[in-house]
Amino acid sequence: MVEETFEAPTPKKAFALAKEKYGQFSDLQLLRARQVLNREGKLVAEITVAVPQSEYLASIGIDESEALMEEIQSLRSGIDRMKELAGVESESRKSVEKVLKLLEEKGIRRSWMLQKIEPMLGTSVAEDEQLLLSYLLEEIDEGLVVQEEKMGESRVMMMVGPTGVGKTTTIAKMAARYSYMLDRDYRVALINLDTYRAGAYEQLDNFARILGLEHRRADSVERFAQYLDELADYDVVLVDTAGISPFDTDRLIKTIEFLRSVRDREISTNLVVSATAKYEDIKEIYEHFSFINIESAIVTKFDETRRVGDLIAFLTERHLPVSYLSTGQRVPEDLEPASRERILEQFLGGIDG
Repeated sequence: MVEETFEAPTPKKAFALAKEKYGQFSDLQLLRARQVLNREGKLVAEITVAVPQSEYLASIGIDESEALMEEIQSLRSGIDRMKELAGVESESRKSVEKVLKLLEEKGIRRSWMLQKIEPMLGTSVAEDEQLLLSYLLEEIDEGLVVQEEKMGESRVMMMVGPTGVGKTTTIAKMAARYSYMLDRDYRVALINLDTYRAGAYEQLDNFARILGLEHRRADSVERFAQYLDELADYDVVLVDTAGISPFDTDRLIKTIEFLRSVRDREISTNLVVSATAKYEDIKEIYEHFSFINIESAIVTKFDETRRVGDLIAFLTERHLPVSYLSTGQRVPEDLEPASRERILEQFLGGIDG
């Protein structure tokens, strides 16, 4: 599959262009959508889809054999780079390989580590396993970005993410935390945009009744804007959305329409991801929601794995801030503001020395 990008005034129209060109393929996949400035300085929607390579090449007048030759040349370049690395002294290479294997087993991507290690090749750092390990752990530490909990002004926080990641339970934990666990009791309200999943409203409504919170269900963009106006005096408005798979275009566009409908309120969008997810899955989820301009990540199921390297690798590469960690099922106890120390403690478990 090959990625191709389309532009139009809205995400729906951009996707329509892709379907017009490649509509004969049932497996046309939306990879990401975002808002960009075009050459005239106007905001437009840009979507990227995956299309079959043969059809893409045909559309731009390139034969598949030509593309194959380019790919072979790219592989040769990679082999040449490997030969360069192989020229490093034997003892240094052994140390590097041992450290790479250790962190790779914890989920850190080899390509990222090689990029960080390259300046150290041929130095005493690369010859000493402990020094090299410490160097890479410091690079990981510096790459992690944590968003501090800020409660000084009125906020609208929207949670987005894939199905089954735990958005609704996380919202309940956050609502309880803001209501009675901080320096003062904040006025909290809930809005539910999930009109797809059976019982989605009822689950959150039970939490709202227990905590004595306002809870509204918005089944249209007009109703969503109306509720935000009615709840303007609240300190925190938490918005639950439908779980969206990376290939569910209709639900993504619907969520974008909810966001675009509100012009006079700043909405903080938070991507809810599982600590147990694989790197490629997290990357795919993030790119799927990139049009929404994600402000931070909220990590769920943090207590269910010690192999958080995939998560850390993605966070450090994208410099995506982490705001909260969900560490169990209890409401609200099992939710804590994120910290580098807590994430690294989970990651380092099982690493000797």
